Formats: sequence, structure tokens, C-alpha cells
Amino acid sequence: MDYYEEGALIWLEADTIIRERSGGKKSMDDFAHLFYGGHDTVPEVKTYTFDDVVNTLNQVQAYDWRGYLTERVLKIAERAPLGGITNSGWMLVYSDQPNAISKLREQMGAGTDASASLGLALNKAGVVVDAIEDGIAAKNGIGPGMKIIAVNGRKYSKEFLVAAMREAQKSRKPIQLLVENTEYYRTVSLDYFDGPMYPHLVRDTTKPDLLSNIIKPKVTTLPKPPPSTE
Repeated sequence: MDYYEEGALIWLEADTIIRERSGGKKSMDDFAHLFYGGHDTVPEVKTYTFDDVVNTLNQVQAYDWRGYLTERVLKIAERAPLGGITNSGWMLVYSDQPNAISKLREQMGAGTDASASLGLALNKAGVVVDAIEDGIAAKNGIGPGMKIIAVNGRKYSKEFLVAAMREAQKSRKPIQLLVENTEYYRTVSLDYFDGPMYPHLVRDTTKPDLLSNIIKPKVTTLPKPPPSTE
């Protein structure tokens, strides 16, 4: 999942670079037309190389695309690439209130998203779906497949987990999780005191809003079918 989400961020940043340097005359749409376009053929497998991507990007807009893609794709970064968000007139901020996607996922019974706080994503039953690498839960040995049985001595629920984070923020006392791993149980103490955290996008009014234009649905006019000969 991280691979695909970060890939979208990499291409978003590339789009903002193309738009800015071309004065809004070019975008990733032009790259897509060049890279994927061509004559109608029967289905076939066409491979490509790193150089093919770099050369096509340079056809659209001259830039150090080799250096850009080497830095974003081939090297390990400490944090996700957020240049596309900041370049497009938005900022990533965190608050203790769930964002729209988190609310929708919870309404649909998808569980609890505590990835920005404890580094955990849990299903409705408290089973760990994902544990973010270097997150406080993962650092304390909690991983996918384990199940949170209790929070601070009470049977697990999303509400109790959120309440425990808010309480720890005030009391500065660690959150106690009873964790089941196959046939074994253990209590994990989490020194986390920042409360619930959820990511939100907020407009940066000092910059043009490129993002809204980028994500705007594209209207494609299909050619009219030939008249019927019947």
C-alpha cells in the first residue's frame, strides 16, 4: 500500500513541476499521451526502461528528471514525498478530529485508523491490519495479525482506544494494551502522549490552487459512431 500511495505523490509532484515550468501549458496529461499513446494495434506487451521515462518527461518539459526520479524512487527517504501537495497550494496538517476518509471507513465498519498516532490500523474486532514501521506500536513488538484484547484494563473498542490516547495526553501515563498473539498474551506499555492524530489537507492561500485543477474530472469527447448501414 505504501508503494502505491507514495507513487501517486511522486507523480503529483512531477505534475506540479511540469505545470510551473511550462507556465501551465503542459501537464502529466501530455506525458501520458506521449508515453502511452500511439497507433491502434492488437494487444501486445511493450516494455520500457528508466531512460524511456526520463526521456519522455524531458520531451514534455526540460528538467533534471533523472535526478528527480533517482532521488524519489531509487533512494530511501525518511518521510513521504510531499512536494506535490505543497507545490499545488495545500498543506498537510494534523488534528485530533478524524478526516472525511477516516469517518467513512469507520462508518463502513473498516475499523480504526490510528496510523498517524500509534502507528496502527485495526479492524473492527481489534485485530492489527497494519503496524507502521518505526511507529511506537511496532517498536514495542506489535505487528499484523495480533489482536488488541483490552485498553487500560477495559475490553477493546475504538472508543476506549481513542479515550485512552486523550487520557494519556493529560496524565502523561503510558497506554496499557493487552495483546493476543496466537496462544500468548502480553501487556504492552506505549509511551505515547500526543493524543489522537489525523491528517488533513488545508489550503495555502499564498500559492495558486493547482491541486483542484489536477484532480478535476477530465471530460473526454468520444468520436461519434459511423451511421448504420442497416
